[in-house]
Amino acid sequence: MIKKTFEKVNAELSIEKLKNGIDVYLYKTDTTKNFYLTISVKYGACVTKYKTNNEIIDVIPGSAHFLEHKVMALSENKEISKRINDLGSLANAWTSYYGTNYNIFGSQNIKENLKILLDLFYNTDINEQNVEEEKGIIGEEVDMYKDKIDYLMTYHLFDNLFHNSYIKNTVVGERTDLEKINSKLLNRIYKDYYSSNNTFIIITGNFDEEEIMNYINDYMDKLKLKPRELPKRIKPKEPDNVRVSYEEMQKDVENDRVKYAIKINKKIFNIKDDSVLTDYLGIILSTNFSGTSKLYEKYKLNKLIISMGYGLNIIDDHLIITINASTKNPNEFIKNIKKDIKKLKLNKSEFERHKKIYLKNYITDFDNIEDVEYIISASLMKYNRLDFDDYSKIINMSYEEAMRILSLITFDNASIIKTIK
Repeated sequence: MIKKTFEKVNAELSIEKLKNGIDVYLYKTDTTKNFYLTISVKYGACVTKYKTNNEIIDVIPGSAHFLEHKVMALSENKEISKRINDLGSLANAWTSYYGTNYNIFGSQNIKENLKILLDLFYNTDINEQNVEEEKGIIGEEVDMYKDKIDYLMTYHLFDNLFHNSYIKNTVVGERTDLEKINSKLLNRIYKDYYSSNNTFIIITGNFDEEEIMNYINDYMDKLKLKPRELPKRIKPKEPDNVRVSYEEMQKDVENDRVKYAIKINKKIFNIKDDSVLTDYLGIILSTNFSGTSKLYEKYKLNKLIISMGYGLNIIDDHLIITINASTKNPNEFIKNIKKDIKKLKLNKSEFERHKKIYLKNYITDFDNIEDVEYIISASLMKYNRLDFDDYSKIINMSYEEAMRILSLITFDNASIIKTIK
């Protein structure tokens, strides 16, 4: 077992790679009586096609999320659900574009909780009957998301921005996608991606490291898992231009909504580390579009907006900057934002102030064991690595570099979506 320390906060992480290829991360703290157990796989909704053993597999949108439901099948495992409730624990799971996470939060009998979590992950029963039965449940989840205007507009916006990317599909998929998913496909994905060398375990909270590692090793020895060659994700080529530049969505909302987005090939910034690029751009966007910005104040004064915010996403080779607004004057807002987005500003004092906020947030993230787990799991899923020098990265950010990045932002490829009554 090796030990690594997150700088500045002096938070120590114990790391061990098991014989079967699973990576285990232990973050022990005495500041809580609770523990948070997770087992994750580096497989999410970004995989739309992959190659394994000279075979090409086309993945139906929503499959990663559907598989999550079949692995964490608590509705089918009444006995396990009762055991979790009797322990006073909470079990959950989530799927992103980059991975799938299964978790239990508890405060007593950590080994019993861990056994439950591992049993769910490794004793999955996926058959045609229970897959068909699950379609109705997931279909309701699809409908629930579609009732959320911001979610629906974001989905349409990304569909308009991209020609071929995975982001054109939602994580949960469409009802038409669900009908195509079957047990054969889900079992195939489980076999190909839920391998030991594509899996990691994270435990944060109050526990005995030696006791937990002994338990994990004993459990894994019985399974006799072996590392396997991992599939290769096939990424479609994506052009720099947007697919659709303007869309009106008919929705009965009190105030109209507008989303204005620009699509940029990230290579123009010449920054290899996506997390560094997003930190710089986060400062630039916050300075110009947050609730404390001069532009926000101006738009409020001129009654152009009720509220305004921004979003930032990196999708494979492309960067997406989104400005969101709730407004009673959508056309006037669009007219103004098209001009003002090209006048981005950043002074040194604002830059330094935002750096201090970043540094403060970095430290406070380690106050919560669930936040620590998410920092680790999200980094492993998205970047396939874990950095321990993020504090230094923030310290080393320079105003000159921020201005260089700002000067390279292009506005040629834009897409707008707005609601109409």
